[in-house]
Amino acid sequence: MILRSTKRVFRQVFGTVTAAVILVACGGAELVALLQIVTPLAGQWNNTAFNESISFLTPTPDEQVFQNKYNVTANVGSASGVCGIPLPPLNNDVVVDGTLDNGKLSLRRPGATSACLEGNFIDLVRFDAAAIDGKPARSYFNSRVDVRLNTGLWVSESGKLSLKFSGPSSVDNNSDNLNNATGCDVSNTAAKVNFSGTMRGFDTALRTRPAIAELRNGANAVLFSKVEFVDGATLKLLDAGGQSVTLTRKADPVPFPGTTCS
Repeated sequence: MILRSTKRVFRQVFGTVTAAVILVACGGAELVALLQIVTPLAGQWNNTAFNESISFLTPTPDEQVFQNKYNVTANVGSASGVCGIPLPPLNNDVVVDGTLDNGKLSLRRPGATSACLEGNFIDLVRFDAAAIDGKPARSYFNSRVDVRLNTGLWVSESGKLSLKFSGPSSVDNNSDNLNNATGCDVSNTAAKVNFSGTMRGFDTALRTRPAIAELRNGANAVLFSKVEFVDGATLKLLDAGGQSVTLTRKADPVPFPGTTCS
């Protein structure tokens, strides 16, 4: 039996390395593990050099943050005729259909089978479009991240930790204005613990994601620190004991108004 070495393919996503690991076993069988990417799309994605913009109409922002693959509709504006938009002085925005799949976006004119705009979200605020239909490769940028911390519950892999946030909903890039981050630890619903902190936005110079330095309780004790918004479905933090914990956004199982901190 000949042993083959493990092969790894790396891809840069959201400011960190996401790995697609291909394990080659005896007999030629392959196991592929690909991490999911959940991209918040809300806001307007702009390319100022080409005077182009993309804004997503469906699905709703609350629906976007639970899935990594879905159909989209988007409003595309362009001064250079992307997706069949008439050139000035008659140009108007057009609504296009498409798909988002693990950070890869493909948009097409209604009824068309080929893409008129496609590419990848390389982090929370940048979309890189490929050259297509005679248009050059280019990037679109969003000025904010639609974190929507208050949508759903944030649950640890073990299920022992569950957090409910009241906000914030979105955070601006490179802003000196910190956003109030409030909520509660609902791991024990009979003894909820309120917390508060502040969240900064995406730093485009350092490529750092939105984060909360500390979440403290009413007695000013630190409950959690280094709370990082990894993507639409994932938070990472340190608990009071300094242990790293990964939280995944889950749909709130309680009917409206759902889990609350009161």
